[in-house]
Amino acid sequence: MVSALSFTSTGPFLLSSRTHSSSSYAPKLLPLSSRHLNSKSLKAKAAESKETSSSKETSKTTKKSSILCPNCEGNGVKLCGQCEGSGVNKEDHFNGKFKAGGLCWLCRGKKEVLCGDCNGAGFLGGFLSTFDETAM
Repeated sequence: MVSALSFTSTGPFLLSSRTHSSSSYAPKLLPLSSRHLNSKSLKAKAAESKETSSSKETSKTTKKSSILCPNCEGNGVKLCGQCEGSGVNKEDHFNGKFKAGGLCWLCRGKKEVLCGDCNGAGFLGGFLSTFDETAM
């Protein structure tokens, strides 16, 4: 399958909204002209999408009864607490076994660790959790 990134073109492309009866499942790309780039409807759609994305971000942070884990925000991982995301020990640990400047002993240089609240699942309760909210 050929990717759209492998084409070398100097102009932007627009996905065709027409359905085709060909056996190809890849969407058809049509070149955009400067006339399309300056159209008011395109600018209005871009502004509308920016507004909706900013409103989604604010609603995401204000939602209190979400099933997503509040510590990792649904990713299942959070920033390493020892190296604070640098991947390097800031000081010697365990009597010099892990030296300052070496790979972090907790995340091993990956800069992230699994979330302890959701066990890496990304939602409250997590995998194999013994906490049952309905029993209370």
